[in-house]
Amino acid sequence: MNAIAIGPFIFSNDRFIAIVTVVVFLITAEIIAWRRRRDRDAIRRWSGAALVIWIVTARLGYVAAHWEAFTPAPWTVVAIWQGGFDTRAGTFGLGATLVAGFLSRSRTGGPLLISVLAAFLVFSVTTVLLPDETRGRIPTGGFADLSGAPVSLANRDGQPLVLNLWATWCPPCRREMPMMVGVAQSQDGVDVVFANQGEHGRAIGEFLMLSDLPADGMIRDPNSTLMEKFGLLGLPSTLFFAADGSLKAVHTGEISRAALLAGIKDLKGASDGT
Repeated sequence: MNAIAIGPFIFSNDRFIAIVTVVVFLITAEIIAWRRRRDRDAIRRWSGAALVIWIVTARLGYVAAHWEAFTPAPWTVVAIWQGGFDTRAGTFGLGATLVAGFLSRSRTGGPLLISVLAAFLVFSVTTVLLPDETRGRIPTGGFADLSGAPVSLANRDGQPLVLNLWATWCPPCRREMPMMVGVAQSQDGVDVVFANQGEHGRAIGEFLMLSDLPADGMIRDPNSTLMEKFGLLGLPSTLFFAADGSLKAVHTGEISRAALLAGIKDLKGASDGT
């Protein structure tokens, strides 16, 4: 399983691990701050600054590495809820903050280092406890497009497949759909299919018409069999299948253009044997 459900909220494993890691970092810093009253305010300021610097530098590093994916919609640089962080760049920014903390007169280097080590320990443990369990193959069952014509996902003709599971009532599905359709139309050597989960054809058609989106590549899964087959907990979910039909990756939640293009690039590289 690649996601965790907490009440009505669905978190992909990597995002859940990131949230837990940040919480442990802040709690550790706060405990140390309460024990060192004279340095309390300084520890709080520096720990907050360290977290912001990691987020900013990690995001900028990711954007720099995938700049072509952000040029069509530059505002998505700040859409950090979609994910996309370069841990090496973030670690560099955090390391610089730790050095500055040790060199400052605020005596915050030690507390910052302890907080970072505690967060790293929790990150390592949760990564082991919540592995990326990506497995499975393209289903062989039959589906239908919006006109009722049969569609076989397993008939790939040697091409990899990106399969997006969505629904009209799902806000992140609606947000990512125009971008994904545009990417699908611009990519050769890969098939992109959008499988609606659990809705009637009329609702799907009305949504596509109002959103000025094509019906090409749209199929119906009225019983949500795809979600059940792959153990998915929420929508949207995007699955990446290699040309041999094996499942290579799963993205739970709204996907960014950069992540989508990176996933497609990996599929094409696997197909080419590179």
